[in-house]
Amino acid sequence: MNRHFPGRWDLDDRMTVVLFAGMGGGCDGLEDAGFHVHVAINHDPEAVAMHQARHPHTTHLRCDVFEADPRGVTRGR
Repeated sequence: MNRHFPGRWDLDDRMTVVLFAGMGGGCDGLEDAGFHVHVAINHDPEAVAMHQARHPHTTHLRCDVFEADPRGVTRGR
């Protein structure tokens, strides 16, 4: 978190949210390219568990992607 702006990540204004997160290979590529993955969403508990094991720094939500409120997930960003 950024100490000057509580509730914000210590990055620039970019935010990466991954829908249908699974094994995490796509997120590996995003992070290799310099895009930190902030949030990953999937309804499947096994997919979320696998992604969480490979990307523990990412916030994970286990729900249908259509149930996730974009403003809530991104904290208004």
